Amino acid sequence: MKKIKNNVVFQAMLIGSMTGIIGVLLLIMLLKMPIEEQAQDAGPVVETTSQQEQEEIVQVFYALQHGVFSSSDSAAQFVASFPTLNKSAIVEIEGQYFVWSRLDIEKVDTALTVVPSAFYKKLTFHSSCPNPAQLQLPKTLKDTKWLTLQGIDQADATAVPEDWVKRAEEVLKLTTNPNVIRLHLAKNYFEQLDCLKVTF
Repeated sequence: MKKIKNNVVFQAMLIGSMTGIIGVLLLIMLLKMPIEEQAQDAGPVVETTSQQEQEEIVQVFYALQHGVFSSSDSAAQFVASFPTLNKSAIVEIEGQYFVWSRLDIEKVDTALTVVPSAFYKKLTFHSSCPNPAQLQLPKTLKDTKWLTLQGIDQADATAVPEDWVKRAEEVLKLTTNPNVIRLHLAKNYFEQLDCLKVTF
């Protein structure tokens, strides 16, 4: 009788221990599950935040403006009537067509003594391009060495967009004035890239 009683007690202890171990394991599993789910949920939120905080490069310039028109045809007719505007550019921004003859990093008084008359229009280039060379375009446009291609080598060329040197060489056939070169390169990339914006 005593032996049977001891067996019952032993079995009860064994079952109690097993139940306790299983209960602890289940509790640990339950505690881990929400942490993993939260970690998975946090992934997209972090990614969205990093996209919202995407880097933007900003630079102020001064365009020498001769007129603004409602159509490209009227702007072209205006340019054609003045031989002095043979190196100017027509830039479309939000449905308006601006006639600019140079793009300076600061105002130059002597530039205002031109025909037809002109004034400086302050503008800001914003680049949020994912490509590093395109992101740096506002700064690159400010640096004269990149406009005249003087003092750069093949290794330096990785700092600018792939077609930069080719396009700069084409403009250099028309003029050596860095402010005119800057204008035409700025127009090219502004028209080409959605991630490059101009504000007034």
